[in-house]
Amino acid sequence: MADRTVRIPARYNGPPGTANGGYACGTFAKPAADHQRPPVAVALLVAPRLDHALEFRPGSRRSQIWDGDRLIATTTTASAEFPAVEAVSLQAAADASGRYRGRVGHPFPTCFVCGVDREPADGFPVAPGEVPGAPGIVACPWTPTAAASDRPELVWSVLDCPGGWTTDPVWEPMVLTRMTAVLRRPPRPLAPHVVVARRWRRQGRTASVGTALYDDRGELVAKATAMWTAVGVQEPADGREQGDLDEDE
Repeated sequence: MADRTVRIPARYNGPPGTANGGYACGTFAKPAADHQRPPVAVALLVAPRLDHALEFRPGSRRSQIWDGDRLIATTTTASAEFPAVEAVSLQAAADASGRYRGRVGHPFPTCFVCGVDREPADGFPVAPGEVPGAPGIVACPWTPTAAASDRPELVWSVLDCPGGWTTDPVWEPMVLTRMTAVLRRPPRPLAPHVVVARRWRRQGRTASVGTALYDDRGELVAKATAMWTAVGVQEPADGREQGDLDEDE
């Protein structure tokens, strides 16, 4: 019987002490691909612990990941095809990155993907900022290492965090709760790429987003769709809901 234990190294954190959501989803999708028809949708029920043995329990329709006697995630086949977020140019992505709101007040500043307190050599310097004239769309450049090209869970990671910045996590921290990714091919190491994300819908505490990774020729490398859920809400001064403030669809 194959080893059904998965483990997320401490380096790949999102919120302090727990896994980056995209990395966790990519890690869980790997064994699930032998049991569920791709693309695999991963639902995170509990933030996965780091450096801890987690048990993957396969199923024909739905697989499960357990931390001891606690169910923390499930995987299944995605129910429908989804579009890729439209590309922006490398220059537009670089300009947008200069408006990254996470530089001040980042809710999880040690996140290995978008955290501002991580050295570039120890994480991904991903800094998605707003694209002018495109409400709910953020973008930034990203240059993958050889390791990112060889490990799909790292591509899931870079597709994760930009989606969270299509809202305002400084004002209202959110965490990834569901993700599906389609990786068409590995990114080219040391070549500039563009990550772009778009908020599709906002309803109550949840936001539905899409992200995409393009190479420097504008060719789609990977795409994802995800659900984010607010974990801390501040009431606006005028009493309106956040969805009333930023809903544009």
